[in-house]
Amino acid sequence: MSTADTRMIVVHNPPLRRRWSKQEPPMMRIVVLGSSVSENCLVGNFILGRAAFDSEAPPDVVERVGGRLKDRHLMLINSPQLLQRNISDHQITQTVRECVHLSAPGPHVIVLLLNHELCSPEDQECVEKVLRSFSEQVYQHTMVLSTQEPTETSDILQNIIQKCANRHFSLQRSSSPEDLLQTLEHIEKMNDGRYLHCAEAAQCFTMEQQNTERRESDDA
Repeated sequence: MSTADTRMIVVHNPPLRRRWSKQEPPMMRIVVLGSSVSENCLVGNFILGRAAFDSEAPPDVVERVGGRLKDRHLMLINSPQLLQRNISDHQITQTVRECVHLSAPGPHVIVLLLNHELCSPEDQECVEKVLRSFSEQVYQHTMVLSTQEPTETSDILQNIIQKCANRHFSLQRSSSPEDLLQTLEHIEKMNDGRYLHCAEAAQCFTMEQQNTERRESDDA
């Protein structure tokens, strides 16, 4: 399977008129991982306050879209495929590399879109395998987000939330993007503004891209 297996879409927004001081907060890079295109789009559009992500997009597309919320410049990398139960190890590796590439030099926060029906050990193993593919320090930068009203939180989901330092945001009708931004900024603050270093995944992506370009050049 080649690097074209998972497609990337980079959306370039029109330049915004600068009204911010030189002391404005730096850009925050956020990777959103889920198992449903519609749910990922819902969360991405909620954060940015506009229809930035297409709910009809194929699940293997990794999208990057920028925007502003309050005084923060946000860059969202949206991957609705990585937490699907039937995803292969190769697809995990490939998609993680592209998420890392699009969030270079590294994401500040990783958002896991998980529902309260997550209940099997296989579900937990899949989530943990995906996260380890980013970095061994990934939990320091990760939070869980649920879009469904909680009825009863499964032990498996609770285990994952605990590994994320109990950072869990439940998206309710009364929730506002500012509420979620406050949680994201708290994670950023707890890491002293540092982003997650995913050197191994980034290096593998670069090498694979170079090999692909070399093969295409040889075939030309």
